Amino acid sequence: MTDRKINLLQTFAVSLLSMFMMSHAAAEEKIIQQEKIPFEKCLRVITVSENKLSVAAEIHDISDEERVALFKLTDGTLTITCDGVEGNITVSTNIN
Repeated sequence: MTDRKINLLQTFAVSLLSMFMMSHAAAEEKIIQQEKIPFEKCLRVITVSENKLSVAAEIHDISDEERVALFKLTDGTLTITCDGVEGNITVSTNIN
């Protein structure tokens, strides 16, 4: 009887761990666009996105040449990263 309870408990624990890992994997960031553009143009993309989405971005100035804009949306977040050193823009999503 106790072996059966232990087996049932182990099965439950493995199932719970699997569900936790799957939900964590589903919440990972997905890159939807990445390309080379000048830093100033990338900053304009952030401004245009704020206007089109009608949502103010949470801006993080990493350095003088790197800025991250985080848009909190109803179904997740949209992140725009401007890297002036590499001359890249990266747009990614994270769905809740």
